[in-house]
Amino acid sequence: MGRILAVLAVLLLAAGCGRRETPVAAASREGVLLRGNAAEPESLDPQLVRGAVEWTIVGGLFEGLVAPYPGAAGPQPGVAERWEVAPDGRRHVFHLRADARWSDGRPVTAADFEYAARRLLAPRLGAAHAENTLLFLRGARDHLTGRTTDFRTVGIVARDARTLELEAERPTPFLLSALTLFFPVPAHVVERHGAMDDRANGWARPGRLVGNGPFRLREWRPHQGVTLERSPGYWDAGAVRLREVRFLPIEQAAAEEAAFRAGQLHLTSTVPLGKLEALERDPAGPLRTAEDRGIYFYALNVRRPPLDDVRVRRALALAVDREALARRVLRGGREPATHFTPPGTGGHTARARLGHDPEQARALLAAAGFPGGRGWPGLELLVDAREHHRVVAEAVQQMWRRELGVEVRLRQEETQVLNASKRTMDFQLVRGSWNATAYDDPHYFLGAWRTGGLYNEAGWSHPAYDAEVERTWTTDAAARAAAWQRAEEILLAEVPAIPLFFSAQVFLLHPAVRGWEPRPFADRRLKELWLQP
Repeated sequence: MGRILAVLAVLLLAAGCGRRETPVAAASREGVLLRGNAAEPESLDPQLVRGAVEWTIVGGLFEGLVAPYPGAAGPQPGVAERWEVAPDGRRHVFHLRADARWSDGRPVTAADFEYAARRLLAPRLGAAHAENTLLFLRGARDHLTGRTTDFRTVGIVARDARTLELEAERPTPFLLSALTLFFPVPAHVVERHGAMDDRANGWARPGRLVGNGPFRLREWRPHQGVTLERSPGYWDAGAVRLREVRFLPIEQAAAEEAAFRAGQLHLTSTVPLGKLEALERDPAGPLRTAEDRGIYFYALNVRRPPLDDVRVRRALALAVDREALARRVLRGGREPATHFTPPGTGGHTARARLGHDPEQARALLAAAGFPGGRGWPGLELLVDAREHHRVVAEAVQQMWRRELGVEVRLRQEETQVLNASKRTMDFQLVRGSWNATAYDDPHYFLGAWRTGGLYNEAGWSHPAYDAEVERTWTTDAAARAAAWQRAEEILLAEVPAIPLFFSAQVFLLHPAVRGWEPRPFADRRLKELWLQP
């Protein structure tokens, strides 16, 4: 609570001593967006970040070859002003704009992207999102896993300062979308502060970080906020209308909502669950919701008993009443998830379903040796230390107690600590959530569960599942769709993760904020936002 009060004190000081004007009113006149950001960022290194808390900021500091624009025909030009894709869908040639600049004035070149690829695929760095960006390139997986050490075997090369060529291992229909999460990094800055593949390299800290996005880092005060300012050297600086963006790490939803009501925030990261019903009754109010193409789930560590038994995993999954969880406990546009991939992702909607069947759940648990919960060893569920994670966990905990007679303890940790526990698999069950920022393909959600996948948080392996994922590497749309259907059927039968609900963005928005659209992640496209006093 002390950190929250410190954050709010900073906001109050921003209004100026003796003024009656709220911080939001003053900031609106000055073109400064004040927004809640839920938690302290783990990093601002674009190759180490994992979650929405960081991606929102990183998306303002860096720009990739292509830029996401949900609702448009597809990825839009970023640093690359145009590109060509070969008829076989494997070779992509990008032509970089001549006026792209780093925030220190140096030109952004194709070599910067080649260097970023070398770093992203460096085995020692352990970049989590290599899985969803560059592992589709020829030789990338072998390089990341250490089977090859010569980077020239990887399908990315700078032909000259403004031409970058990428070659996919196999036809990859979604490669352009995947590249929206591939950002360049400045070799001349990274190398100054340590080894390229050292996770402790401090190049992305205040006073050091050099980016190429519409904003640059002005300040990062731990647990008090991150401030970005408009970058005058950005190639499209004339289109950037915000002067500054201040991100405030207010973890408690009630405190964030109170700050919004007091005129201290333009935009919140969430809404207290207890306030949703009243807010939904006011169509002219500040509540905003947007489908964000995301899944909220619990991953099960299948390497630990009793979760190594599929009967136990299925019993836990079938005991959950997702309809009650989404409609009555959560509200705010969340939908019950009876399968894993959000409906319509890349044209895919799963036919297989994982329903609510307490009777079958009890039979499976008994068959696994725990009739009526007798002999149950007890399990622990790890979730973030924020309100809605706790509320969801307590609701599911009660369902398991009521339907199966088993106890599952709750353990809450700050998001950064939780992520560290995931990396070391120091958990039995853990909260997970994935959002396809601009990656509109089933591979984002299903490809991650293949054996050894960097986002395979369950440690699960299934040869038949891996084979179906392999069959999706084709330009034959019908064969690809059929393989994804079979893959999802296997995933739901084996349950290395329990899908709970399809998520939605739910937040409060001040009327001074303009440029926001009711589309996935619209509030994160800082370049398109402005303030009308």
